[in-house]
Order: sequence, then C-alpha cells, then structure tokens
Amino acid sequence: MFLKPSLLAVALALFSGANAFSGKTCRIMPLGASITNGSGSSRGNGYRDDLYNFIQRDGNTVNLVGSQKAGDFHHPYNEGYPGAVLTEVNAHGQDAMPKYRPNVVTLLAGTNDAVFKIDPAGMPDRLYKIVDDILNWPWLTLVVVATLPPNGNPEANALVDSYNAAIPGVVQRFNDQGRWVVLADVRSVVEVGDLVDGTHPNDAAYERMGRKFYEAIQVGESRGWIADVYGPPPQLP
Repeated sequence: MFLKPSLLAVALALFSGANAFSGKTCRIMPLGASITNGSGSSRGNGYRDDLYNFIQRDGNTVNLVGSQKAGDFHHPYNEGYPGAVLTEVNAHGQDAMPKYRPNVVTLLAGTNDAVFKIDPAGMPDRLYKIVDDILNWPWLTLVVVATLPPNGNPEANALVDSYNAAIPGVVQRFNDQGRWVVLADVRSVVEVGDLVDGTHPNDAAYERMGRKFYEAIQVGESRGWIADVYGPPPQLP
C-alpha cells in the first residue's frame, strides 16, 4: 500500500516527532509553590525530572536553576516555595531572575490563593504581574504559564476552575504585545483521582505534567522564542 505524497509527509512528521528540537541550551527556572517543589511525588522531583529528560533526550543541553533543592534528581534546583501565594511567588521570582538568568521559566502558581480564597477575582491580574516582571528583565526569556491541577476541596476547585479559564486570556495579552509567553494546559492531564492529598499530584500525573510543559516549550521554540542563555552559568546552591 502506498501513501499519497501529502499523507506520507504527515505520517513521517508524526513518526519523527515534528515538534522536537535539538542543539539548544535551555536554562530553565521552575517557579511556583509546592507543586513546583515536587510535593506529593515519591522521590520529590515533581514534573521537573520528566521535563529535563524530555528536552535532554532530543539533543539539547538542559540546566535547571534556582535557590531551592528538592528531590533526588541530579538537577534538583527550582524556585518552588511550599505555601507561597501569587504575590510571594512574584517576589521570589524577582529575587531569582538576576541570579540565575533563565532563558525559560516554567510557572505554575495560584493554588494557595484558591485554597485560602485570597482575592479570587484578582488572581489573573496577579499572574499577569508575575509574567510581566519576568519579561521586563533585559535578557530574553520564554515564560511557560501552566493551568492548575484540580483540587479535592470543592470550594477551592471552583476557584481553580475560574482561574484556569482566565489563564489563556492572560497569555494572549502578552502574545498580542509580541512577547514570549506560551500556555501549558496541565489541567487537561490531571484529575482529582490523581492527587495524593487533595492538592498534590502523584508520580504518573507529574510525568504527564512534565510532558505538557515540554510540548509548550516546543511551541515556543517553533516560534523562535528560545534565546541564547545570558551570561555565564550561575552559581547554584
């Protein structure tokens, strides 16, 4: 059986992983709260080791950076602070940016604002400020903004759903300005049954989240949004 040329091209693209990229140096700073830190995963790595491996296996140099160390992976560095709300995540991110100068930031934040019902209506604006402050540093950075996993508390989960619905609009606002922001819809691959304690995903869900971040970074790379790293390798703790 022979495929028409157009169908053959599609088949080859699907087989070869058309969105994969290689030869890049990705200095990635995972930013957020306890989910970013890896709480709930059996080895404490969360999605970070999966993301690292997906990108590295394509033939890229990957360095995870941050002041926090969590898990047993050989690149344990991150900016995930358990219990942090959006304003605190922003403060931590601003402290870390000049130290680590990432060319990719993976951002997952807002769960604690929903759990503690901190000005739910203002959550999208606080997310916008985090991203805007990251992008205002002089070097070029791709920001990958994630939707939140669900929550086992029904009231918190309703706020999570409302916040998640607003996130694509936040990303689009930056895209309309020509700025380097992409969406990672991790909510689409995590269910309440995947949570070990009502908030934090299990290992299988974290792996799926890592793939969603990876796919979002592929989108950014396809748009030319992974810049050369700025400055020498940062000093890590």
